[in-house]
Amino acid sequence: MTTAKMISNWVINMISSPRFARPADRLCQQVSHMRKLSLLFLFMFLVFSTPPARACVGKTLFIGITGSPQEQIYAEMISIMVYERTGTSVKVVTYKDQKELYGAARKGDVGVLIDSAERALRLLNRPAQGASRASYEAAKKEYRQGHNLVWLEPFGDKQFYAPVISLETINNLPALPRLINKLGGTVSDQTGARLLKTADAQKDHRKAAREFLKAKKLI
Repeated sequence: MTTAKMISNWVINMISSPRFARPADRLCQQVSHMRKLSLLFLFMFLVFSTPPARACVGKTLFIGITGSPQEQIYAEMISIMVYERTGTSVKVVTYKDQKELYGAARKGDVGVLIDSAERALRLLNRPAQGASRASYEAAKKEYRQGHNLVWLEPFGDKQFYAPVISLETINNLPALPRLINKLGGTVSDQTGARLLKTADAQKDHRKAAREFLKAKKLI
């Protein structure tokens, strides 16, 4: 029996009971009964009218990339950390180009994507000041206002690759931005080059990403 049905039966039984039906001896008793009824109906209204929260348990977070080595490393970092810290299943999906990637984000097919600020601005035909903090801030503003996408902290302070998360994903997983932002500023140019070299030698981006996260005590 559903919660709403149980509450409905409870109200019906209470109203039809002899105790409730017996005339009140005093005016204060009548007022008390009316208050109880008002509270019961208010509670029923809240039960029936409040939409159920969208559950995140058992769902899969999709991370979209276009396939560059940097994107693969960063996507695997997020994938491993999110799964290790939250138990949420994560899948990395590769798209043929930026246009297809952002189209998937608009449709809700991916909740997080990886991109560089400079490249993201070019996609919108907006001026970019190279790989710089200014380009990052411009991309962050453009995509938040016009595309419901939130740019999180960049992985490093040179190329300004960053995780980009949809507002829908934030609503479903409100703690996710804070978790992913732990990766912000952790990858210097030297570290990034070493990571790519390790991944290439091992032929395994995921293994290289896991070793990095362990070294940084992020998992």
